[in-house]
Amino acid sequence: MVRAQGRQAGIGLIGAIFWIVVLAVVVGLIVKIGPAYYDNLSLQNILQDQARHIRAGESDEQIINDLQDRLHVAMIKIKSEDIRIVKEGDAPVQIVVDYQRVVPLIGNTSLLIHFHTHS
Repeated sequence: MVRAQGRQAGIGLIGAIFWIVVLAVVVGLIVKIGPAYYDNLSLQNILQDQARHIRAGESDEQIINDLQDRLHVAMIKIKSEDIRIVKEGDAPVQIVVDYQRVVPLIGNTSLLIHFHTHS
């Protein structure tokens, strides 16, 4: 079978434009959503460090205030009502943070991400 001369094989202009648009959408989503996940990763590190440095007899309010101070320095905004302190017998104190982040995407479209982070 002989291929006709002049016929080209490849992606073509329409295919290239399609893949460029797909790549642009993916990069745009990563740029918009990435900071929320980076903040959550930073929050996990802060919670683990904070849980290690809790002193015996420290009240829940004091733990939350200390944590809020550290979050303020890291520029992470978490409401105090989203933070729970779990003390169970002789087990180490655990800090649990359940929060949501709304990420605006395009126009009036937003993405709601729910995070459950604990020390």
